[in-house]
Parts: sequence; C-alpha cells; structure tokens
Amino acid sequence: MTQPHSTDTQWPRWEVFKQDAPNRPHQAVGSVHAGDARHALVTARNVFVRRPAAVSLWCVLETDLLTATPEELSRTPTLLDTPGEGGLYHVGLKRTNKRSMTFVDLSGTVHAAGPGDALRQASTLHPDVLAWMVFPDAAAVRTDEDPGTVESWFAPAKDKTYKQQQYYGVIGRHVGELKRAGLMPGRAAGTDDTGTGDTDMGDTGSRTPRTSEDHA
Repeated sequence: MTQPHSTDTQWPRWEVFKQDAPNRPHQAVGSVHAGDARHALVTARNVFVRRPAAVSLWCVLETDLLTATPEELSRTPTLLDTPGEGGLYHVGLKRTNKRSMTFVDLSGTVHAAGPGDALRQASTLHPDVLAWMVFPDAAAVRTDEDPGTVESWFAPAKDKTYKQQQYYGVIGRHVGELKRAGLMPGRAAGTDDTGTGDTDMGDTGSRTPRTSEDHA
C-alpha cells in the first residue's frame, strides 16, 4: 500500500520550559523546531533567554506531551486511556488567560501507569483550571545545573540591557547632529519638486533652472 507523501519538511517541534530563578517553577514559554535534543536547547536559549533572566531550560518533544482542556476531556474521555510508559510524570497547569507569555506552570509530579493515567490524576487533583499538560520525566532534556553551565548559558543574558536604536554607534555623524550644526547640504538648484526627476536642460544641455521670466 502506497503511503501518502508528507508535506511537512520542518524539524520536530519541542516545547520549551524556562525557569527564571531556583525557587520558581518551570514555565512553558513557547516552542522551537530542532533536529535533536542539543539543538533544541541551544535554539531555545537563543530564542527565549536573550534578555530575560533564567537558570534552567527544559525541552520536550511535542509527541511526548499530552494536553487537554476540560471541554476537550468532556468531549473525548478516551484521552484518559492514552497508553504509554509508566513512571514519573510532570503536571503542568494553565490557570488564567491573563498571562500571554506562558502557557502552563509545572506544578508537581505524579507516578502514573501512562500519560492517560497522569492526565486523570492531574484533572482530579486540579479540577478548576483551564488546561492540563503531562509528560514523562524521562522525556525532558535539560541544561546542566552546575554553576559553570548556568554561568555560561544564562549570566550574559541576565546582564544584557535593552538598547534603543539611537544608542548604537553609527558610521560618520548622526543626521540630527548635522542638522543642528547647519551642516546639512541644501537642495540642488533645478531639483524637480514633482518627484519626476525632470529638469530643464536648455538648448545647450546645461542644467539651467527656469525662472518666472522664462514662462512670461
């Protein structure tokens, strides 16, 4: 049987979880496409940790995540039977729509027989949320927690300050400085105000601007 040809040529998608400080939870901040785990972490750092503070990054393949809203779970209760490996699962919760920069906060772990069972436990422990997300602990790839790695990955970004465009260096002198010093050149005689670029060349071909007497 001929398999349908896939039109998706992108690398796999990885969900990115960022921890801002040692005592704060990891938060889902977005996703990246990457060819492998190391590529995902490096890309996540470049995209999500260029300026904000961070001490840790996790990346999880999209295919290892199971998410559901209460409405989805009501329509498709078989989500609770989703099979998979048993073990330790992380539970993420979306509690509000007011925060636009994050999807869920990781709020704890459960020991489950599979992703469906983890989702069942999450929905029982936290019934009043907007969405749940679960994934096995073994599926997360992480930045190292030793001080050297944290320093080399995150300290430069933490110290970097945002700069407006005018604070960056320019080649030569800024146009505003030239204007204030009266050094901006005036308009060349014969420059066409209509924007057509036409000028009166006269019979001799020299650039001679017309005067009011010429039109009289």
